Amino acid sequence: MAVNHRIDPARWREAFEVAMGRIAGRFARVEPRRRAGRLVLGLLSDLPRNNGWGRHEAPCDRVEV
Repeated sequence: MAVNHRIDPARWREAFEVAMGRIAGRFARVEPRRRAGRLVLGLLSDLPRNNGWGRHEAPCDRVEV
């Protein structure tokens, strides 16, 4: 039997921010750190998986981390 899981958006966003905070020191400037965050969000998005370019570009252009 499949279990129906619900994700609280506020908790997910907080966990994402914590994870990004752990790697923030790896970036010397804020711009690459934000870009990395947008790339991760793009990889986690539910866009069609027809190719990697769509996952990369679409969320990066509209999501600010």
